[in-house]
Amino acid sequence: MIATIKLLSRELTCLQKALICVVSLTVIRLYADAFTSLELYSDEAQYWTWAQDLDFGYFANPPLIAWLVAASTGVCGDSESCVRILSPILHAGTALALFWLGQTVANNRVAMWSAIIWITLPYIGFSSLIFSNDVPLLFCWTLAVTFYRCLLNNRAWHFAIATGLSIGVGMLAKYHMIYIFLGIAIHLTLSSRDRWILFNLRGLVIIVLALLILSPNIHWNLTNHFASIVHINDNANLNTGPSQKFQASNLLQCIVEQIAIFGPISFAAFAYQIILWARVKLSKEEQFLISLSIPPLVIITVQACLFRVNANWAVTTYPTATVLVALWLVSSSKRYIRYLLIIPHLFISLTLAIMIANWPKVRISLTDRYFLRLSGWEQIAATSRLDILTNPDLPILMTDQMTMASLLYYMRDQLVVGKSKPGKRAVYIWDWNHHPDNHYELIASYIPATTNLMLILTNRKDISPILNSFEIKKDIRRISITRLGHTKKLGIWLVSKFKG
Repeated sequence: MIATIKLLSRELTCLQKALICVVSLTVIRLYADAFTSLELYSDEAQYWTWAQDLDFGYFANPPLIAWLVAASTGVCGDSESCVRILSPILHAGTALALFWLGQTVANNRVAMWSAIIWITLPYIGFSSLIFSNDVPLLFCWTLAVTFYRCLLNNRAWHFAIATGLSIGVGMLAKYHMIYIFLGIAIHLTLSSRDRWILFNLRGLVIIVLALLILSPNIHWNLTNHFASIVHINDNANLNTGPSQKFQASNLLQCIVEQIAIFGPISFAAFAYQIILWARVKLSKEEQFLISLSIPPLVIITVQACLFRVNANWAVTTYPTATVLVALWLVSSSKRYIRYLLIIPHLFISLTLAIMIANWPKVRISLTDRYFLRLSGWEQIAATSRLDILTNPDLPILMTDQMTMASLLYYMRDQLVVGKSKPGKRAVYIWDWNHHPDNHYELIASYIPATTNLMLILTNRKDISPILNSFEIKKDIRRISITRLGHTKKLGIWLVSKFKG
């Protein structure tokens, strides 16, 4: 039996082996998404609400994530699995794009291992089971790098156009796409062979196309007081001065998180390549790959010394780092190291998919803290529905972004943001500091003239600052839902006669 498997394996081409691995894991992840009882994460629910009112920009993000959710739910419906369905598919696309990149900079074996390493990464396994703007960003980033490398190799115009389009669409996914220009700058500084593009019309075409695609979002920001830029500034802590002392704990946490994202062996091999790069001991292809990998990781690492950072902020480091590790695996390492790298990742990815498909029947305490955040909102919505129905036609006032997003999704047959529609009542949000801090505050902030009588739905313990603004307030109900030891709460109030 083992001999037969080995014989079949030898007969398969590198592309066929990569496709078998990528397609198999993608099907398993689609199955897990289809049958899980985990609800939408609040960010996913927020993207769904954005998808109900398509625009060229949103407070927290460029518009691509909302457009993709609108496309997927428009085809298969508004279920959780339909909101998430493009996540595993796009990650599969990224793996196949890495196959192409590996083939372009090296050979078919490097291409195969690039695709297999990527699709089996535990981070990709987890990311495939939710939908975030990192997913289309990584796909566009990988395509852009691949098209750019092909352009440098043969100077074909269609690769210049494809590079510009990929960068532009990537910018509509997440502004972190801009790191690619830093990577290109590092590469061209080191590679005199490829510096021709600085003085060629093809380089200009890349920039012009990227800006043209991004221009509607730029216009949206201009007409909305640069809302996305303000959010980036706040999210990255750029509005506060750096700490007076070196934040060793933040730096250590950042490094540990990056190792978790890429895997310990992959990250060690990548770190080794960085050391060789610093000592100018890498090939031209390896220098190209590492030049595109370094900027996000360096920027986030430096920021971690001064502020808090999120683990995924450096995620665009890893597509080209994957090909770099694949090059090392094929050319330098022993065969057993390849399997030592892949098999644990594959085991974690499969375990995660099986666990999510069967949660909460199959539970691991390590993941429960996160998974419990993805449950309970549907039950909260069902419990509060009666109180809302017994107060017909009253608009709703909510007090925080994430509760509002979750209830808008799980009560989508009754509620809508901002303006009432037939059969649906309007939902507004209380602006605590009279300055937009999220998209709902930007488009549906509570204005006293809107109504005299309304319901407040809140999960806050203390809403006295809001209640004190009304002459009449009535505590209708307090809802508390406990599931698997995790409790979600919601208070419902009836208020009227705003005092100011």
